[in-house]
Amino acid sequence: MERLGRALLETVQKDDPEPFLKALEETEVGPEDAERFLEALRIQREKGRISDETLKAIEDALSEVSEPEEREIPEPDPLAEYAGVDRILGTIMTGKEADVLLAERDGEKVALKVYRVHTGYEERHEERVYRLEDGEVRRIERGDAALREFSRLRRAYEAGVRVPKPYDARPGLIVMEYIPGEPLYRAPDLDDPESVLEDLLDQVVRLAVDAELVHGDLSAFNVLVGDDGVPYIIDLSEAVKVKEPGAFETLRRDVKNLVSFFERKYGVSADVDEVVERVRRGVYGADRGRR
Repeated sequence: MERLGRALLETVQKDDPEPFLKALEETEVGPEDAERFLEALRIQREKGRISDETLKAIEDALSEVSEPEEREIPEPDPLAEYAGVDRILGTIMTGKEADVLLAERDGEKVALKVYRVHTGYEERHEERVYRLEDGEVRRIERGDAALREFSRLRRAYEAGVRVPKPYDARPGLIVMEYIPGEPLYRAPDLDDPESVLEDLLDQVVRLAVDAELVHGDLSAFNVLVGDDGVPYIIDLSEAVKVKEPGAFETLRRDVKNLVSFFERKYGVSADVDEVVERVRRGVYGADRGRR
């Protein structure tokens, strides 16, 4: 714990999650210690000493450490039955509004995104217990959120945007392609970060021009770097139509988030205005003026 304490201090001083995350890889942390570290970081965030990005990176990492990746599932598993998969293998990641689980279907690994109602810490742990209630799977009330995201994911995939392939959806749940890898914010150092950034910005343009969507929450947390080094855009839950009011302001924020991350971590950059203008020309045409 002493090593983690020193790493935590360095993380706060640099506003960079990497020192703590690296120390975490070599240290076993229980739920109580994880919550203590998180509480200390939340206080530092309130004081303006670290960014939301740094806090979220460590929150995500500690949420995985504090609970086992593999978990015991009762048989028959009602969630597996509801999702149309053979079995649930474990947890890939957790979030405030949904969990992403690893499952198996017809001998192939797939990912399940399962939405839930509660977003508080205690409720999150309670809602991750999937069981039968009155003969039905207990699932969330936000069914439209899952179906809405599925339709946008399919739209992006069919437009050739590099996103997980969508397989199926039902109220509260999406079944999609499982892509082994790590979120960009904690992925191993990229061999050619400039090419990865250029590739990602091309995907953003294709998403807007060909799928007519703006991601809406794009950052290093919603980019998955596959084990082969190829980046994928994930989590389209906040996506909006490109011609909706305010969409271009949202697009600019998305692009700036990506560029800022690459500037800070890899020392490479791109012209945010040029990317936004590429989308504007693609959506409205060169002779339609600025909108």
